[in-house]
Amino acid sequence: MCSATTTPRALVWNFPDAIPQHREPIYGNRPDLIAKYPTHDDQKTRWRLPILYKTLQQKNVEDKLHEKFPLVMTSGRLVEYEGGGEETRSNPWLAELQQEMFVEIHPAAAAQRGIRNGDRVWVMTPTGARINVQALVTPRVAQDHVFLPFHFSGRWQGQDLLAYYPQGAAPIVRGEAVNTATTYGYDIVTMMQETKTTICNVERA
Repeated sequence: MCSATTTPRALVWNFPDAIPQHREPIYGNRPDLIAKYPTHDDQKTRWRLPILYKTLQQKNVEDKLHEKFPLVMTSGRLVEYEGGGEETRSNPWLAELQQEMFVEIHPAAAAQRGIRNGDRVWVMTPTGARINVQALVTPRVAQDHVFLPFHFSGRWQGQDLLAYYPQGAAPIVRGEAVNTATTYGYDIVTMMQETKTTICNVERA
């Protein structure tokens, strides 16, 4: 039993930091913080595959990607749909509630880009991907952030893929998949790919 003066500790054998610390992401819009909070060194042997961290982060700084892609892009879940959304977007009641793949963008960021609520826009990321979605102008996101849901598919960089579905199998609502635009990255602590956040820019379609 621990007394009030005892400090509980644990050494996690596969964590890169004995004490957890903040590290800037590989793709980020704050190069000023990277020198203070750099990512991990590249891993040469883990899982028998090279995992790039610092070399890719430094290349992104040298290429000044933060100037080309100044917005932080995050993705997440909607109430109406579940998972990949193929089944829930085939439900007429849920499809009526959420009819479009969209990007939430702050009013100030939208005004700078000449974007109005409901406009079609392109979301572009460092991979070279461009996804065509509807703008939802809202103060729910910060001025330097955008949000996109991850339940959509059936469109590819502006093209509707309806012709590729077997007859009767296409969901009612089709939209761009946010993972088309996400970037490389792997979190060595959680052992998860970094597909939930990256950097991007948005322009009117």
